Amino acid sequence: MDEKGFLMGVPLRCKVICRRNRPTPRLTMDGSREWVTVIETISGDGQVLSPFIINKGAAHYAGWYAGLKRGDKAVFGISEKGWSNEKLGLRWLYEVFNIETQER
Repeated sequence: MDEKGFLMGVPLRCKVICRRNRPTPRLTMDGSREWVTVIETISGDGQVLSPFIINKGAAHYAGWYAGLKRGDKAVFGISEKGWSNEKLGLRWLYEVFNIETQER
């Protein structure tokens, strides 16, 4: 099990256009990005469990589910800042880990 936070809207690589011979061009951001946390799990026998995706918010937003296709499995949670906490960790344990590994 691992937890990874993603800063939405920030690319890993980008191109910066500037004048020639300018030392180390900088990319700035406006600071309005939001965090999304994903808890992912792969069992010892190689089974990949459903991801637990934690979005920032006070309620679920239909747009979060727009990219899911029929048969895709993911569990969504929400928190004030988009980070995991004890309550969401227990929810992951009960709704993902226990259910998907119970038979083994």
